[in-house]
Amino acid sequence: MITSLLHPTPHTKIMVVTTHLDSMAEELSRFLAPYEGLIDVSLFPGDHQSLEPFHKTFIIKDFKSPAGGVPRDYASVIVQDVLHLHESPRKFLELIYRTLLNASEIIIVQKNGSMSIVEVESLLDEVEFRAINTMSDLIDRHEVIVGKKMHMWGRGL
Repeated sequence: MITSLLHPTPHTKIMVVTTHLDSMAEELSRFLAPYEGLIDVSLFPGDHQSLEPFHKTFIIKDFKSPAGGVPRDYASVIVQDVLHLHESPRKFLELIYRTLLNASEIIIVQKNGSMSIVEVESLLDEVEFRAINTMSDLIDRHEVIVGKKMHMWGRGL
């Protein structure tokens, strides 16, 4: 599952940006509990199950708006079924980039075929994410694309 991509340390803080808050967030909470980790969520319009409370919850009004969060706050950001719906995917990724700590990852989870993998990888590269990797067998019927914000590279200062 998605937790295999995370490398938590004590007090790790991640953000989940999604159109449908589901059991993945519960799984992440259980996974981070031994580390006293925190999860913030940015809820774009969609179907959100009522789950346990999170550290912070940002309600996003439309697909023109950025996700919540402050600069250099997260060890990972998981973007679940949002990128292909956003009006300005590049601008969206630029703002996500700013919320990540240096040497941290963005993890994009999308249903197979939602957005061309080549297009997603190209956008990540334009925004200065590095070590881009795509997995199509990690989550059933989903593509997972991971990019890293590198310290001292591009906009990584």
